[in-house]
Amino acid sequence: MKSPKGVVTGLAEPTCPTCGCPVHPQPRTWEVVCISCGEKRWPLAILKPAAYVCARCLVTSPEKRAAARAAGKKSAESRRKRARR
Repeated sequence: MKSPKGVVTGLAEPTCPTCGCPVHPQPRTWEVVCISCGEKRWPLAILKPAAYVCARCLVTSPEKRAAARAAGKKSAESRRKRARR
């Protein structure tokens, strides 16, 4: 007896439609804390990142971040002084 056309007789592994290899693990969202600025981030990755630096911290130098933080504190302080008057 013939087997019907198009029927797979064994267990076939799913394959990637692009490259034909076994299907890649799908990335998922992880909640992590940036080790540089301390803010929560949700990167898309296959494995949970052990140490994570956000994209904003990667492109900005530590000196520039420190200057921006100092400017923000100065601005907040002047707003508080104006609010008291």
